[in-house]
Amino acid sequence: MTARRDLLALFAKAPVPGQVKTRLCPPLEPSQAAELYEAMLLDILDQHRAEPCDLALWHTPAATADWFRAAAPAAYRLLAQQGSDLAARMCHLFRHHADEGYTRMVLRGTDSPTLPAARVPEAFAALASGADLVLCPDRDGGYNLVGLCRPVDALFELEMSTASVLEGTLGRARELGLRTELLAAHHDVDTEADLALLSAELCASRTPRTQAWLAKSRVGMGA
Repeated sequence: MTARRDLLALFAKAPVPGQVKTRLCPPLEPSQAAELYEAMLLDILDQHRAEPCDLALWHTPAATADWFRAAAPAAYRLLAQQGSDLAARMCHLFRHHADEGYTRMVLRGTDSPTLPAARVPEAFAALASGADLVLCPDRDGGYNLVGLCRPVDALFELEMSTASVLEGTLGRARELGLRTELLAAHHDVDTEADLALLSAELCASRTPRTQAWLAKSRVGMGA
């Protein structure tokens, strides 16, 4: 059997008030933060539904599978995230898909709806050209996309979701002798300052739900 090659995976949380985008509260109320995250998530799922690769949506909590099954385009295979923390969940994801035969695996989060469309194909192209690791840096010191040709658990054996995670990951990659390629940086939507950036970057064709939510709420638009 021919090994499968390219897979794009997304990590997503159910849009439950008080459990998503908590750093946006304030200025948002928990219900608003959940609405915004749901709009961003659905826009991102649509952005990739026609990608020329296999698609997997890893969701949490596991009990919300029915919500994701109803919300996600049919192109996505649904899987429940496994692991006690983000690092463990990422390790599990890459091991799982490598065991399925994938040799180019890209994972992106669902916090950056304005990530340029070119980033995912750029990541696959870098992996196809010999990179062992591909990262799209986030402006807060993390990253919003990671690509690997094979599982490398040691990359994630550090404190995640900090301002030094990108630096730590690059240092670990050097220790492991991995050829690393960095894509042009972008940003997640985590803070009040990010809302202003988001408003300026929205595109009606790629982020219609997010744009509609911001227009309705006037958040981040100076109103």
